[in-house]
Amino acid sequence: MSDLVLRYLREDRILLHMAAKKKAEGLRELAALVEDSAEIPNFRKFLSAVFQKESRFGSGVGEGVALPHYRDEKVKEPVICMGVSEKGIDWGEKEQVHILVLVAWPYTHEDNYLKTVAEIARLLRLAPVREKIRNAGGPSEVLAAMQTNGTSKARLAC
Repeated sequence: MSDLVLRYLREDRILLHMAAKKKAEGLRELAALVEDSAEIPNFRKFLSAVFQKESRFGSGVGEGVALPHYRDEKVKEPVICMGVSEKGIDWGEKEQVHILVLVAWPYTHEDNYLKTVAEIARLLRLAPVREKIRNAGGPSEVLAAMQTNGTSKARLAC
């Protein structure tokens, strides 16, 4: 996993066993992980902006993954949250979403924004990474899955 992803995806921002059944519930449930954080000083406006962007641009990337990403002045520091749903979340697309990653980024860090989103997408395209994340027993196992499979096998496949 890249240093950027590792820097902003922390164990306390990984939610296993999501309860959400629909897209709006999933976004709200995952965003709640940063509701009281210093990185998102106005959570209500932030959540509203996330919903607005999602209504304009779908974030499903296939293989049971959705990667909503958002850049705005309402975000003070980069934030990455990940959620896992065993049953799947109805994302309004062909397949259920089992891995949901929310990226919130301030304009002040825009040089790394697309690089970070691309790295997350690249990692989650790998079936072994997705499988280990879906079967993880805790947040540390999610991070470990992204680190080991993301760096060694992904580069060999290129």
